[in-house]
Amino acid sequence: MKRRDLLCVAAVAAFALPPLAAAQQKMVLKATDVHALGYPTVEAVVRMGKKLEAQTNGRLSIQMFPAMQLGGEKEMIEQAQVGALQIARISVGPMGPIVEELNVFNLPFMFRDEAHMRKVIDGPIGQELLDKLTAAPNAKLAAGSQVTRRAPPET
Repeated sequence: MKRRDLLCVAAVAAFALPPLAAAQQKMVLKATDVHALGYPTVEAVVRMGKKLEAQTNGRLSIQMFPAMQLGGEKEMIEQAQVGALQIARISVGPMGPIVEELNVFNLPFMFRDEAHMRKVIDGPIGQELLDKLTAAPNAKLAAGSQVTRRAPPET
């Protein structure tokens, strides 16, 4: 059976982006991930950056810092909160100090199976937790969720 991991995408610190009127200038969004180039979440951001750059005639782009170049997940959260980083792919574990209820996802065997996990995360409970993360006064983050599958360990 493949290992599964709930990932919370803490993206675009809402206060860090300038008003749309200033969008006429070139803006480079910084993005980071703990994984190396080639990992699906990293490649998704790289491709998103290329599409963003093409659609905005180069006004907006994404500079990706993979493989923990800007620190671990705790440091990524801190950088996003102060506006030094706009996009960070962060697992749910380090988000517990911001929204205590998220710690429940660190418990082993929390879900019966993948269908149960998806029902919870994609349903009202998952939305409630995302809303709490976004609304948390100390968060200073805009959040989204994504469930990804890790490749099974090589044997």
